[in-house]
Amino acid sequence: MRVLVVADVHGNLAALEAVLAAAGAVDRVWCLGDIVGYGPRPRECVERIRDLAGPACVLGNHDAACLGRLPLDGFNPVARYALRWTMLQLGPEHRAYLESVPETFVLGEVTLVHGSLRAPIWEYVLSSEQALASFALLRTRLCFFGHTHVPFLLSEAGAQRGESPIRPGDGTVVELREGRYLVNPGSVGQPRDGDPRAAFAIWETDQQRVTFRRVPYNIEAVQAEMAAAGLPRLLIERLALGY
Repeated sequence: MRVLVVADVHGNLAALEAVLAAAGAVDRVWCLGDIVGYGPRPRECVERIRDLAGPACVLGNHDAACLGRLPLDGFNPVARYALRWTMLQLGPEHRAYLESVPETFVLGEVTLVHGSLRAPIWEYVLSSEQALASFALLRTRLCFFGHTHVPFLLSEAGAQRGESPIRPGDGTVVELREGRYLVNPGSVGQPRDGDPRAAFAIWETDQQRVTFRRVPYNIEAVQAEMAAAGLPRLLIERLALGY
């Protein structure tokens, strides 16, 4: 089975469509949360993920905030402004889908989560110490997560040795045949690793292989949409910076 794994779409439909085109034929789509927030097309992104991933999706912190499950004062001012705008764009059908997705989702040997298993919608996993806390709670062999907007791969054995995570680049292929792993595909809609191209991963179950990918999209068109919507200038400018 060939699975497209996406995270942190953040209302960026152009980036999502570029990822879908670059991924080619897949058997499944898994979404690691934060479908909405920041970007100008939250409705369309929810609809696309709902139709493609269905139940194989987990709740992100921006998704939860739009449902009133998290206080907005926990977000920085520009994120808070974008969340208020996003909440006004979503219809009952979009909220219903976001309400339906869990904080964690298990599919065979894989667990999906947005942040971490210790704090599913809020904790950032960036270090081996943080990874170990999730490994201690992991009941499957693999965990795919998002939230940091940075591609990441670390084995449990590596975390126990205090090794730094692998920061995979475009085209990095890793076989995960033995041991347990945490895997972050990076962000579709707002990368934060200095590369503005949309990030995603392909998980091939037969080969037990993950491939990290990047794809360009029309950033200027998205920035124009954001400006027309009155979204904060900082959010508009950072798209081109990959941060």
